[in-house]
Amino acid sequence: MMRSSGLPWKRERLTARLKGLRVVVENRKIMAGLCMLVGLILTAEIGYRLLPYDPKKMGDVPLGLPPSWEHPLGTDPMGRDLLTQLFYGTTLSISIGFTAGMIAFIIAVLIALIGGYYGGTLDSILNVVTEVFITIPSLAILILVAAVVGRVTIPLMSLILAVFSWAWPCKVMRAQILSLKERGFIKLAKLSGYRGIEIVIREIMPNMLPFLGAYFAIVVSWAMIAEAGLELIGLGPQYTITLGIMLNWAMVHAAFTRGLVNWWIPPVIVLIYVFLSLFIVSMGLDEIGNPRLKVKG
Repeated sequence: MMRSSGLPWKRERLTARLKGLRVVVENRKIMAGLCMLVGLILTAEIGYRLLPYDPKKMGDVPLGLPPSWEHPLGTDPMGRDLLTQLFYGTTLSISIGFTAGMIAFIIAVLIALIGGYYGGTLDSILNVVTEVFITIPSLAILILVAAVVGRVTIPLMSLILAVFSWAWPCKVMRAQILSLKERGFIKLAKLSGYRGIEIVIREIMPNMLPFLGAYFAIVVSWAMIAEAGLELIGLGPQYTITLGIMLNWAMVHAAFTRGLVNWWIPPVIVLIYVFLSLFIVSMGLDEIGNPRLKVKG
């Protein structure tokens, strides 16, 4: 059966997309979370470039200074400014989290779409693989891999985190796709002449965008938690500066027991701030995907 491709149909689809974009922009939680995250990234980027210190160069400043006007967070025993490290580490940690989250998210979406929509033997195989990765103690495997590899680079860290981050989102996405493909609009699309990948891209993906966005925020948060945890125990890349490495140095130099809160409180606050902003975004996307979650008033 020939598909219709008239102008009214295209105009209706464009109108629907613009309406969907407006719904996202008008959601206060999404915009608040994005503003929080973008504001933090800009502050870190601008602050790192404005400060005259090198976050990795030892002896760049006097050793072990307490907080002051010149060094608001003080300096470490190796002569590096802690505020500069915080700005630099914030940018790099967010970059690692988003890179790992993006890789894991792409894997999850592809496996969920292929298995969930086409079904059959392929879906059974992919479902078994997904269940295996869900049952694997991911943090223990991450620690083992990082320990065996030895020198962990930033790309390798992102890849390791991604490999063990995709399974649970994939399982939930597959369930959503199994539900969507039985809806009336999918059957109508098939009657209109669409097949396979066209239905996935044109019909299923747009209906899953809020749901996918919410899970992307969750995957990024988990990746950042895992990255900070690995580096806290000394299994991350030691040659650069991240929030996890800052916490590792604070632990190595007994900053927790010596009362040096200027060493470890700032990176902890930044991590909590990032998780909070991503959580707020995911709440807003959940509201779009499930209007019953909206608070009446």
